[in-house]
Amino acid sequence: MRIRQMDGLRAVAALAVVMIHVSAGRMNPVGVSCNQTARFAVPLFIMLSGYGHMHSWLQHSGQSAVQTAKRRLKRVLPAYLVWSVLYLAVDAVFGKPHAHPIKNILTGGSYVHLYYIFILVQLILLSELFCRAVERHPAVTLLLSAGLTFGMEMVLYLLTVGQLQWQFPVAPIGLFVCWPLFYNIGAWLAKSGLSNRLCLRVCLPLWALSAVLVLLAEEHSAAAYKMGLRPDTTVYTLLTWAVLWSLFSRLPEIPKPLQFIARHSFGLYLAHPLVLRLWNAWAVRQTPVIYLHLWQMFALALAGGLAIAVTLSYLPFGEYLGGATRTKKILQRRA
Repeated sequence: MRIRQMDGLRAVAALAVVMIHVSAGRMNPVGVSCNQTARFAVPLFIMLSGYGHMHSWLQHSGQSAVQTAKRRLKRVLPAYLVWSVLYLAVDAVFGKPHAHPIKNILTGGSYVHLYYIFILVQLILLSELFCRAVERHPAVTLLLSAGLTFGMEMVLYLLTVGQLQWQFPVAPIGLFVCWPLFYNIGAWLAKSGLSNRLCLRVCLPLWALSAVLVLLAEEHSAAAYKMGLRPDTTVYTLLTWAVLWSLFSRLPEIPKPLQFIARHSFGLYLAHPLVLRLWNAWAVRQTPVIYLHLWQMFALALAGGLAIAVTLSYLPFGEYLGGATRTKKILQRRA
């Protein structure tokens, strides 16, 4: 059973990811504001994973944990491996080969956005443990998760300002220990049903205040812009979930464009940086160099990413490359 609010949140999170990447490096006020206020994207995706995994776990409590993990990994891992190799090849073609490509594939470092898929694989493997913990001991699980996430946010800050050295082969942001609060709050919301009791009139002003605090943190700290995960964005993400869930709960159905983006969100996530990479490689070779406005870059990345995602969904094994699973209606039309 599809939960329409999840489709709405998934679409907004996918749009926010695109905005983060097209606004990166634009240090004018509009670019910085767009970049920082879109920082809820990956944490929101992880909350959606926790919500979806717990909802499925409650509905099918007798299912084998191993079989469930294998089914989910079958959807994620082939796409991750193919796109990792593709991005490594693109970098090599444009004169920036990776020194340790195998290590990059194994640690989520093949391209800037693939760390999320690496995190997702870890969470899939741990989903049974987390769901049982949230179901049996929700308060303790959430408290421990908060300690881990906020503790790792402090580690990320110390790394960013150069007061700590990281010796492990995997970047800290790519480890699940940074993200359990988001995953387990998502799981707890699925168990408790609290999302359906949220009041938009209460959540909206709190969300607006948290957005202002995110922008103020960036303005007063040089390290804040570089950090995708920090306490103010954590609070902002939770309130973004509350506002969006409340808003989409009021609608009789999710608008069709958002349904379309949600359906192709995985392919869009994987493909849109390729569009940006190819465009930048071509644009800088022109005389004069072609520069696009922020909205133009966003439209280019979104349209190009969706075009690739839709194309993948029509390929025979496209769902293993990030394409949407073909519905019965599409299969009947093609037959």
